[in-house]
Amino acid sequence: MSENAERQMIVTMLAEGNPVWFVAGMVHKSSHEVYLIGRAAGYPDRTKLRKALYRSAA
Repeated sequence: MSENAERQMIVTMLAEGNPVWFVAGMVHKSSHEVYLIGRAAGYPDRTKLRKALYRSAA
């Protein structure tokens, strides 16, 4: 899986409302790494996360 696809999956899971610790377990990363990726995309605001996904898909 490419790094971009992994980041998109993390942002998607956070936008769906999954907690950071759960996403970290699913993608085999530390909670801190997942939090930093989510924060860069607008976490904890789910609306910002969804907008980040739309921007990356376009």
